[in-house]
Amino acid sequence: MTEPQRVGAGVPAGALVPGCIECRRMHRRFTDPRTPNPGAVLYGWATHHLDDHATVPEPRPGCPECDRFQSPPRGVRDTLWRRWARTHYMKCALAPFWQPSP
Repeated sequence: MTEPQRVGAGVPAGALVPGCIECRRMHRRFTDPRTPNPGAVLYGWATHHLDDHATVPEPRPGCPECDRFQSPPRGVRDTLWRRWARTHYMKCALAPFWQPSP
C-alpha cells in the first residue's frame, strides 16, 4: 500500500504565508511521514489560517465533502455549521487530495 498523498500538486498558493513560522512548522509536520496523525496537523493548520490569517476559503469544485457543507442539516446551529464548513474548505484548499490512511 502506498503512503497517502499529503499535499496535492505542490503547496497551493497562500498555504505558506510569507514570514509565518507557524505555517512553515505545520507544513513541515504535515508532510513528515513520521507524523503519526497528519489529519490532526492538517486540522490545526486549517484553523491557524482561519484564525490567525483571516483566510476566507471557498468550496473546491468537484469535492463531494465541500458540497455536503453547502447547507446545514436540521438541528445544527448555523454558526457552528459555517465554522465546520470553513474548516473543511480550508483543509481542502491546503491538501485537496489528502486522504487518511485506511
